[in-house]
Amino acid sequence: MRFPTLQEPVRLALIGAGNRSQKIYQPLFEDLKPWIDLRAVCDPVREHADSLAQRLGVRAFYDVHDLAASGEIEAAVVVAPIPLHYAYSVYLSCHHIHNLIETAWCSTLSQARAMVREAEENGVVTSVAENFYRYPIDRFAQTLRDDGYIGDIKRIFTYNDHTGFHSNSRWLVFAKEYPDWVSAMEHDMATMPCYETPQRFHDHELFRSRFYHFPSGLMVFDQAANIKGMLGRQVRPGFTEWHGSRGTLAQQGGRYSAPHYRVLDNNHRTEAGIGVHPDWEAEIRCCDYVDSLAYTNDIQPIHPNIISKVERYYTETGAYAGVRAALPGREINYRNPFIMKNSGDHYFKEYGVCVAAHMADFALSIRGVRPCEFGARDALMSMMMEAGARESVLQNGARISLPLMGELESDALYLRQLKKEMGVDPLDVEAVMAIRAEKP
Repeated sequence: MRFPTLQEPVRLALIGAGNRSQKIYQPLFEDLKPWIDLRAVCDPVREHADSLAQRLGVRAFYDVHDLAASGEIEAAVVVAPIPLHYAYSVYLSCHHIHNLIETAWCSTLSQARAMVREAEENGVVTSVAENFYRYPIDRFAQTLRDDGYIGDIKRIFTYNDHTGFHSNSRWLVFAKEYPDWVSAMEHDMATMPCYETPQRFHDHELFRSRFYHFPSGLMVFDQAANIKGMLGRQVRPGFTEWHGSRGTLAQQGGRYSAPHYRVLDNNHRTEAGIGVHPDWEAEIRCCDYVDSLAYTNDIQPIHPNIISKVERYYTETGAYAGVRAALPGREINYRNPFIMKNSGDHYFKEYGVCVAAHMADFALSIRGVRPCEFGARDALMSMMMEAGARESVLQNGARISLPLMGELESDALYLRQLKKEMGVDPLDVEAVMAIRAEKP
């Protein structure tokens, strides 16, 4: 997918000036100038807005109402806590402002449906800032799928990666179709108390297992209990295998655990643990067709006899250039079309490239160059897959047909839980936007 530059970059505001905006988004805007004309930063926490706006050389706003009325922008990217996403998206759409909402897109299926409806009725582009399907290993898996080297890929098995909205989006992009059913189960257990971050306390752990079936016959087995790698559970990003008819693409996380905070005493004082940057190892294991026939005739087991290492590679200046594997007599190569000077180094070097690419894709969609690679209807289906999994859990693992129709018991339960946690109706746009997210 290419990224042609725009004669008129999109006038955009960054809504939310917290940790993610500062560490992930801030380094990207210099490289995004051919697509994005950043005009403003908006955050109700004035010191956050002022600080980030000054660093980016743009105007600071402290209220989205003032931002919308200013005439400064035509689009916004919302980088705020997930429970606020629905309200900001609906408000912006109603004021004819295109909106790109950080992932996960929203909290419930009813919210997702309303976000799509408001955008379509007001003629604006809304999409999700989802980057997981752009990760190097996922882009390579898509390339391998199209190449056919390991045959038709009909099974994906993943453990301890990003079960939920993130992974749902990955499977949709890989399959190039929507699933027709989901079945799910969960298991909860108490654990030693710990802090994932100073704001996220845990004393239990939920294991989720989801099974998604697609009309083409693709089956996804997606399960995880602790994706942050805390408590020594697993390396990150876990293990994922794409199973083809004559081989496998296998990926496992490197030596990585997220920084964590352990409880020191009854006053909940904490001490930071040590985290290291993530990495992964991957290889293609393929059975040669001729040898496979010979083994079968001799009633011998068929083992992969061609193993190819999958590696990321970089330009001379250190920019992420792509992912490749040397095969017998040729190479399979995903070439990154979005070479950047300032990709950042938060999480891992390629992460900023993934984020910047979905922003440029959003801008190209607004200008009518092409539709978003992963649009509002796709984001709705990712949320529908999540809602279907919740519904299946309530029904003891029953197979739930997709797409979902009507209202769901699981959706109503989740909305009630959100209302209790937030102190306001999660569907009340003005009440939700009045919430100050104080997290740095």
